[in-house]
This record gives sequence, structure tokens and C-alpha cells, in this order.
Amino acid sequence: MSGGSDLIKDIIYINGDRRNHCFLTSGITFREFAGNIPSPLQSLLLLKHNFEWTDLNYHTLLEYVEEENVQRLIAADVEQFGEFCWVDVDDINDLDELEPAEIAELLYLAHKKEPIGKPFFPLLKNKYVYLSRDDGWYNKVYYRRLQDFSAMLSKVIPYKLGSFGRRRLLLFQKTRIYPAISKDIMEQLLPYAEDGLLFDLSHKDDSRRGLEIPLFVIGSFSGTDDILENLSEVKREASERAWLIFDKKDQEWKLSFE
Repeated sequence: MSGGSDLIKDIIYINGDRRNHCFLTSGITFREFAGNIPSPLQSLLLLKHNFEWTDLNYHTLLEYVEEENVQRLIAADVEQFGEFCWVDVDDINDLDELEPAEIAELLYLAHKKEPIGKPFFPLLKNKYVYLSRDDGWYNKVYYRRLQDFSAMLSKVIPYKLGSFGRRRLLLFQKTRIYPAISKDIMEQLLPYAEDGLLFDLSHKDDSRRGLEIPLFVIGSFSGTDDILENLSEVKREASERAWLIFDKKDQEWKLSFE
């Protein structure tokens, strides 16, 4: 990880596997993920973490966060945890019913960042498997429902644009709020995510027509540093380019391919 770099805040990189409902992302933090998924997180079984507001489940010898402390976790500096891995749990009491083989699968999941079999546990009814190193730099997430990833991304991009606005505007000025990206646009974008899709928010163009964000299909990268250190070259060698445009007149997002 390139310590202290703000560049990661200005890009979103997605390398997805739609068949397995798995998406590797850079540029989306746990806080941004948790704030933009379709329904709030409740109880979480922590597999790797450095969070203090936890309870211990004596059957699994793993720590968990109850719903009352989830907001503390979302507010924490998760990037400083190093590795941060969890699965959500429908009912915390179900942890006591896990078989030894299921506990072993959970430990393997956190250690190897991939499942032995399926990443979803019928007993836990988990919607997500969240596996990260240096949160926001390397996040690998399995989604039970593919549409939950689309819904999250459709809100994260406008959310990040608003966040950037707050950094630059004076206190008395209002932050511009952008609507979520439509389902139709997201359905067009997702196939490109499987080939490595880069949103370059740092080079957005705010014109009279609207806000235009350049997109690049750049292929697979094992680390975010490889992208950021060679960003100009990576974009120049992109196999496809497009623009995600917020049309000020129509007040909606549009997609334009070069």
C-alpha cells in the first residue's frame, strides 16, 4: 500500500466475476460500502479485525459485533486494521449451531480470501462475505444477490462525488447531491467490470452540459499500486473508453461510449 496517498479516493477500480457474485474493488471503503448497500448491516461475525467493541462466541471462539455496535465499527478507522474480514449473521444465536467443518470453512475463507466451497452459509443466512487488506485498497466481496452490488455501486459513485465537493466547498455552501445511477445504466456497466473497469473521478469534467466521469476498461491488476503508479499509461492502453455523464438538464445519469 502507498501510505498516505489520497489518489485511491479519486478512483474506483472493479474486477468482477458475475458468475460467482464476487467483486474485487479498490477505492470503495467499508464505510462507503456499509452506507450504500440496500439494507443496513446487523450482526457481523468478525474473522479478521482489530476492533474492540466485540463479544466472544464460545462455541466458535470467534468474535462478533451486535447490531448496537455496528455503527461504531462503520465509524472506525478500518484501514488501520490491516486485514478485515467478516460475514453477516441473521441471528447471532445460530453461531452455536455451526459444525466444526463450517467453522473450518470460515477460517479458511479469512486466511485464503476464497471459499472452499460456496461462500454462503445456510445456517447464518449471510448476504455478504467481506474480505479486505488495507481497506479501500483491496476489497473482495461476495454478494448473495448480484443486484446488491449494482445497488451499492449505483449510490457509491454519487456519494463519493458529494464527499469530494465537501472537501472543496466553503462551509456556507451546500454540497451538490447527485441521484443514484439507474438500473439500466448499471446493467450496461457490469459486463465491463469483468474486464477491469476504472472510474477516474479525479479527471471528471464539470461542464455546462453536465458532470462527465471518464471510464476505462483496463484489464486485471493484482494490486492497486500497479494502477496508481502507472495511471496515465494504464488509461492510454485501455481497451475501451466511455463517459458516465450526469445530464444537468434531464437530472439523470447517461452512458456514452467513445
